[in-house]
Amino acid sequence: MTDTRVDRANSTAAAMIGVSDFDGILRGKHVLGEDLSGGDKIIKFSEAVLAWDCSDRVIPARFMQKSLSAFGDADLRILSGTGRPVSYVGDQYLYLAEFTGAHESVCPRGILRKVLRRAADHGYRCIAGFEFEFMLFKENADTIEDKPFGQWAPLTRGPFGYSIARSVAHQELFGEILALCEKSKIPLSGLHFETGPGVIEASLRHCDALEAADRAIIFKSMIKAWAQTRGMMATFMAKVSEKWPGQSGHIHISMSSDSQNAFHDSEAFRNLSMLMRQFIGGQLKYMNEFCVLAVPNFNSYKRLVPECWAPICPSWGVDNRSCAVRVIPGEPSAHRLEYRLPGADLNPYLALACAIGSGVLGIETNAVLPAPIVGDASAEICLPSGRLPQSLSEATYRFAQSPAANDVFGEGFVEAFSCSRRWEWEAIQHRVTDFERRRYFEII
Repeated sequence: MTDTRVDRANSTAAAMIGVSDFDGILRGKHVLGEDLSGGDKIIKFSEAVLAWDCSDRVIPARFMQKSLSAFGDADLRILSGTGRPVSYVGDQYLYLAEFTGAHESVCPRGILRKVLRRAADHGYRCIAGFEFEFMLFKENADTIEDKPFGQWAPLTRGPFGYSIARSVAHQELFGEILALCEKSKIPLSGLHFETGPGVIEASLRHCDALEAADRAIIFKSMIKAWAQTRGMMATFMAKVSEKWPGQSGHIHISMSSDSQNAFHDSEAFRNLSMLMRQFIGGQLKYMNEFCVLAVPNFNSYKRLVPECWAPICPSWGVDNRSCAVRVIPGEPSAHRLEYRLPGADLNPYLALACAIGSGVLGIETNAVLPAPIVGDASAEICLPSGRLPQSLSEATYRFAQSPAANDVFGEGFVEAFSCSRRWEWEAIQHRVTDFERRRYFEII
């Protein structure tokens, strides 16, 4: 794990603390005049952030056995080892935190820790690395309110993936992103323009799974804040427009035992160990039931369409980007899988808990791995596993009814998260869009 210790003198000045809500949004505040680097501390923090949706509306459901108007304070553990600067200029420090005590069972970071303990009980350590595609617009919070979407100006026009010309033309911008990540101890292994207007992809270097999720959630917040300092807006929406590709949030995963890559077997087909076969078998077996953890928003399901390198069914293949799980074979140091189900709108803790939790279940149940998909997986809708859930509503229902989900994540979390996703679905499905008015107003 990367050393994230910070200078003690700076960390006492005006440090921030941040904790993940269900949507993967960092909520927090400044804590003044305290040394946060001197060991974990427990403070009081509003439990309401676990009952807010992304627009700060309270989800109308009972929470911690209290009425809607009776939100109190919860115990929050400030994690001293996570402190790091989060601006490429100045000394603004951020420490991550997690809910503890009675609220730990519904804390996203606590859910990932629970899954990782289950893997550790079998003798395995999980390693992960996130990849994010995000889109930059030459707009600010006011202009996106004042102008229709068709008039928003992306950083670049049209698709030009892996463009060297654009990278050179925007070298100052890329330099600031690299400097920000270096200063914040979030090392990257790649940064490039992706296909789509204004789309950049950043590959975060792999590390211990919990640290990887910590880095991912900070990275998303940093990029959005940095963009605003440049007079731009960054979005990690899964699908910004039906005319453009979706934005992915792929996760690279491997497991080790006794410092050896437990996914690698030099004598096996494409080096896939029996453990890796069971792990992927579990991911596919429970993908439809756990899907909502990795694909958590109404908009997320508009990315899962054919011919866009996004999965539409539980599938796997060797170096096949059309599959939900892509095996990347190689030497032990590089042999891994890529979990391609999530979009960039993921909650890093919950998406990784989904990917690893289903895999560990596969190990425990000796899950059978079907034959790999060789061609386009989007043409394989008739697979025995069926198609992925087609909507947030369907995915939420499957998750809420899943005995396996209760087993891995706990009944309290399954109930609370399912409630939040039902609320998210209901908040959007009754909205009448401009597209509907244009399509139906005169003709129907």
